[in-house]
Amino acid sequence: MPNTVPDGIYLHVVAAVIRDEVGNILLAQRPANKHQGGKWEFPGGKLEAGETPAQALNRELEEELGVTVLQAKPLIKVRHVYPERAVLLDVWEVTAFSGEPHGREGQPVAWFEPEQLPALEFPPANYPIITAARLPTHCLITPELAEDHAAFLQQLEQALRSGIRLVQFRAKTLSAASYLALAQDVITLSHSFTAKVILNSPPMMLENADGLHLTSRQLWQMPAFHRQNGQWLSASCHNEQELRRAAEVGVDFALLSPVLPTLSHPKAGGMGWDAFAEAVEAVNFPVYALGGMTRCHAEMARRSGGQGIAAIRGLWLEETQ
Repeated sequence: MPNTVPDGIYLHVVAAVIRDEVGNILLAQRPANKHQGGKWEFPGGKLEAGETPAQALNRELEEELGVTVLQAKPLIKVRHVYPERAVLLDVWEVTAFSGEPHGREGQPVAWFEPEQLPALEFPPANYPIITAARLPTHCLITPELAEDHAAFLQQLEQALRSGIRLVQFRAKTLSAASYLALAQDVITLSHSFTAKVILNSPPMMLENADGLHLTSRQLWQMPAFHRQNGQWLSASCHNEQELRRAAEVGVDFALLSPVLPTLSHPKAGGMGWDAFAEAVEAVNFPVYALGGMTRCHAEMARRSGGQGIAAIRGLWLEETQ
């Protein structure tokens, strides 16, 4: 949901998505006598006076888990208003630490695979974090197809071998029947690499797809979509108004563009990173930067509050040439 109360009213809390060497995520269980007691949560705690978020993260994880943070980067900020309090969760991804995590305050802790998280019970404010924790930094948008579908699948396989783990299958020139037939091949191939596939146009869901992507026009025109448990809904947005509409529709994540000028529209310019960061700050779901993106922009996207980058040319041609 958007930021609806002044920032000064939010309780500023840092939280950590802590990953081990194989990508499992550490969770802690809240004491039964505390707010949202008994539910799982991402470890952390509130900032103390004069602390930066990074300092608070280090202190809280040492106090709660007995670990020292060696490497961390921002992941997402989530604002949530409970009946009794408003919280700002400032979430960081911790990928290197020293020490053996354990519940120093007597709280149960456990490692979970990312795909196990949706089945657990969390405080409501944590659910956007689950999505951000499961999404990769790079989202590949497939280009329009030539006639040779076999060559397309071969290029897709090369991209998957390079590490792509989220594919938005976009092929607007195909008929609905041809699109859905090829989509099945894309899904089968991508799943063999443990990659997720989001379908984009026509707006219909396949049972074994991992989600559906809406254009900015479809955000305003289409009725609610029925999803299987675990399927994502994403959308293309170009301004804060469309991001707010995406929040109303209930998307899990969005692509915001154009951030930088693109080869296809070099004179159109882009909103730039400052405007991107401001727009992302107003919503509670992960947002990918789109438009003029290459792999080298992923770090800037994260520093600007984004999940990472989405691209066609920058992730498809780069890896398959």
